[in-house]
Amino acid sequence: MDNDRPALEAAIRSVFQASSLLDPIRLSIWDREGLTVTQLRLMVFLAEEGGLSNAELADRLLVTRPSVSALLERLERGGFIRREVAPHDRRGIRIWLEDRGRQAVETSRAESIAFGRELLGELSDRHLQELTASLTRFVEYGRARRKAILQPETAVAATR
Repeated sequence: MDNDRPALEAAIRSVFQASSLLDPIRLSIWDREGLTVTQLRLMVFLAEEGGLSNAELADRLLVTRPSVSALLERLERGGFIRREVAPHDRRGIRIWLEDRGRQAVETSRAESIAFGRELLGELSDRHLQELTASLTRFVEYGRARRKAILQPETAVAATR
């Protein structure tokens, strides 16, 4: 830890403490469906825009393509997704949600919103706006950093 920056240390502690507050909802989804957070995020992307490729999912999740392949294999075995040959590119595969996957996404969204309302409902609008602004900056930076690690050539091109 950087002892010269107490604000940084406090922020790091706060991020991890806040993250642990979400454990009950994560565990509920795991207990009910056996889904990890990453598997669920993948299915949320498919719910928003079906017919994505492995590469598109890897880019959105900010993980490697082999990692996505392993996730897809487990989800397909569980009946959450299906893979189909792309109609205009016989070599390409597109991934779609099955009814079980769609239901898991809908249920987890409803539970997450209810849980979020319980956690944040007592905060004032001003505090909620400040929290939203700070978390948005944090997420944007984190995603850019992760993308730079996974795709260094893209990150360099984007800075030009």
